[in-house]
This record gives sequence, structure tokens and C-alpha cells, in this order.
Amino acid sequence: MTSVSEEFGYILVALKKKIMLIVGIIFIGMLVSYSFLVDPVLLRIKEDLLPEGASLIYISPVEVIMLKLKIAMLTGIILATPVVCYYVYKTLKERFEIRNPMKKTHLIILLASAISLFIAGIGYAYFLMLPLVLTYLCYMSSTVGVAATYSIHEFITFVVIIALILGISFELPVVLVFVVHSGLVQIDTLKEYRRYIYVAMFVLAAVFTPPDVVSQLIVAFPLIICYEIGIVVASFISKRHFLTHRASE
Repeated sequence: MTSVSEEFGYILVALKKKIMLIVGIIFIGMLVSYSFLVDPVLLRIKEDLLPEGASLIYISPVEVIMLKLKIAMLTGIILATPVVCYYVYKTLKERFEIRNPMKKTHLIILLASAISLFIAGIGYAYFLMLPLVLTYLCYMSSTVGVAATYSIHEFITFVVIIALILGISFELPVVLVFVVHSGLVQIDTLKEYRRYIYVAMFVLAAVFTPPDVVSQLIVAFPLIICYEIGIVVASFISKRHFLTHRASE
């Protein structure tokens, strides 16, 4: 029986063959993002999310440049992620002989759904959660007479991390559909452990939000909804696959 480290090493070896493609996508995404997208994005975040009365400063001569480079690199990595996921899935399918391998059309649908949900999660964070959380934090500071003067690096990093966490969290339905369809996890197992998963979601929400109930609910409820949607869709697809398999026998 092989260990987890050996399996991980096998995946890395398989990805190494596609490393030039992945690095190329990251580099192109980084170049385009740094040249055309980063400045408008930073200005838009400042205008949309900086609380009234707060201000941004930089405390290092290269702080803004390094921030722009990090955002550009992050953009390149996000663009390359679908390619990495595809080759990881392809490697796992060959390595573990997945019982119900997905057709290319299904993979395309799954990818489109994943991208849509990721954008929806970022939109939820950007337009609903972050304005409430940042305004609340600024208000709490003002009540004790502290002026809100943020380092641009810390402020933008906080916004990006929260947006990414929500964007990734919204991928739950896609992940559940994939693991159930591939036979890696049974749908009954997901239903059986849903209470424990709910608790874990509230714990994560408490870790990544200010210590108040409202912020935790804003993060936890979408996760629970995404989990339930994933179970419903996975159950439907699982039953449909079962009926199709029975009809073909």
C-alpha cells in the first residue's frame, strides 16, 4: 500500500511534464494583469471598500510595487488552476482507475460551473460581506478614538484573502459532484456527516471573520447552502447514472 507522500510525488512527476505549459500560462496572465488590470483593480477596491473617513498609506518604498506583483502573480496562478486541475484529474484517473471517469463534455460543464461559482463567491464577498465587515471594523476603531489609517498592502491583502476564501468556498457543489460521480465518496456519507461539516464551517467562519455573530453568519450560511446544493445535484446525477447503467444492461 503506497503512502500519501508517494502518491503526491507521483502527481508531481506527472505535472512536471506539463510544467512549461503551466508556467507559460502563469507568466502570460501575470504580464497582462500587471500591464492592464492591477492599477484599475486597486483603484476600484479603494473606491468601493475603503470605509468613509479611513485612508491608505504605504510604509515601504517598494510596498506598492510588490503588492502589484503579488496580485499579478495571483492572477496568473488562478488562470493556470483549471489546467492544473485537469492534469491532476487525468493522473488520478490513470493511477487509481476511477470507477466512473467523466466525459470531456461533463468536465467542460463542471469547469464552467466551477468558474461561475468562483466568480459568484468573489462577488458575494466584494459586494455584500466586505463592505459590512470593513465598515464594522472601522466603526469599532472610531468608538475608541483610533483613526483608521491602513497600510495599502495589508488592506488589499485582507480584501483579496477574504474574496478568495469565499470564491473557493463556493466551489463546494462542484467538488461534491466530482467526488460522488467518481465514486471517491458515497452520497450517504456526505449526508451522514453534514452536522459535523456544519460545525466545521462555523469554526472556519469564526477564524476568518471579526468576532461577532453577524459576520460569522454571513460567511457560514453560504457555505451551508452550497453544501446542500452540492448534495442535491450529486444525488440527482448519481441516480441518473444508476438508471442509465441499469437501462444499458
